[in-house]
Amino acid sequence: MGSRCLSLLSTVLLCLLCVAHTQSSLSMDLGRDEFVNFKGHLKAFGESGKRLDVDVTDKFPPPEEFFSKFVQQSRPLKMSSAARDTRACRLWSDDYLLSLKLPDGQGSDVKVERTKQHNYRIDEENYRINFHDFLRIYNNTEIYVVDGVPEFLRADVMVPCSLQCHELIHSRMANAKMWFSSGGTKSGVHTDTFDNIHCLFRGQKTFVLVDPALHREKVDLNHKGYYSDMDVDSVDLTLYPKLAQVEFYHINMTAGDCLYIPYRWIHQVRSYNSNIAVNFWWNHYSSLDALEKGMSCPDTCDHQLTLQDVALPGSDAFSIDHAGIRDWLVNILISTESLSQRFIVEEISGIAAEAVPETVLTIFSQMFDQLDSNKDGMFTLEEAQQTTQEEWKNIASDIAVVNAMLDEFYRQAIAHGYHDTHQHVTDEL
Repeated sequence: MGSRCLSLLSTVLLCLLCVAHTQSSLSMDLGRDEFVNFKGHLKAFGESGKRLDVDVTDKFPPPEEFFSKFVQQSRPLKMSSAARDTRACRLWSDDYLLSLKLPDGQGSDVKVERTKQHNYRIDEENYRINFHDFLRIYNNTEIYVVDGVPEFLRADVMVPCSLQCHELIHSRMANAKMWFSSGGTKSGVHTDTFDNIHCLFRGQKTFVLVDPALHREKVDLNHKGYYSDMDVDSVDLTLYPKLAQVEFYHINMTAGDCLYIPYRWIHQVRSYNSNIAVNFWWNHYSSLDALEKGMSCPDTCDHQLTLQDVALPGSDAFSIDHAGIRDWLVNILISTESLSQRFIVEEISGIAAEAVPETVLTIFSQMFDQLDSNKDGMFTLEEAQQTTQEEWKNIASDIAVVNAMLDEFYRQAIAHGYHDTHQHVTDEL
């Protein structure tokens, strides 16, 4: 009997030691004082660390103030009720949207996702549907719109006053994306490759933001540094213990509010009730370059300036200046591990690498050699971040030369009767 009691006592003591060791290990991982924050275990993303307040204003700041105080300094900003009096916020009821005359054919379609947890990986999950058909069924289904603002709605969407600069609306904007659901959507933890003003025109939303300059290594963006697989409803802090050290910005939004999300800031989003929002994406490096040179911005906001007046080349486009090229390549690298010389050649030339003249390929090789600092034949995000501004300017100069040579190449190809530039015509020239 005595030996049995001793055995039982030994087992209990061993268990207590194991628990103490586990807590000690977690305390070391979380830091001396942070173990108390383990209360966020298995709760929603953002519940495990310290909460911070975001800057708030009741209007769109003038462009110069907005860019110097917030974009340059990478500071988020909530603009309460800034979009409340815009047409989109006032008019976009389902009845109004159903009353619109849609264009014929594919111009009336919008891209939708099938489930309310946004999927960053599987494009096949998206499909297109007539906008009016979507309006008739979305309240009783899981589908919701994630697409560029359709042409037939752009006249209702005012460009935020803070972005009404000539250089932005004509060459630095990347996209304007619409999010439209019956509510209950949620994103994963992710980061965007653009600066972003997100304007809510219907419903409510919550955002949780994390400053990457302070906490990037504590948030596990395990897919190419772009998004995380963590369960945003029930974060397991035994898997992600460093989250207890993170400072989170929590922002609640109602219809008419806009939020500036700085370039590459980590965030997670939820929507409530019937919900429509538009985010305005613009290129980070090229906008800062334009700011340095002096942007042309009006003294007063033009409330008639809408998305119809904005050049929206899409997120894959680039302008041939060093900042625009940097934006373009970095944006691709965020979702792709590395780029080959062949990929860059074909993306810029628009034809198969085999059809590019040898003289042009030589310049491409010289340009790629500047980018590929470790000479392993691939260009990575780390190498992009290490490339100096002077090197980006050299690359931009090379691309300008390449484009001039390709223009002449296409001109001669057409003169020789070749209308398909994918043909191997270089020998003929």
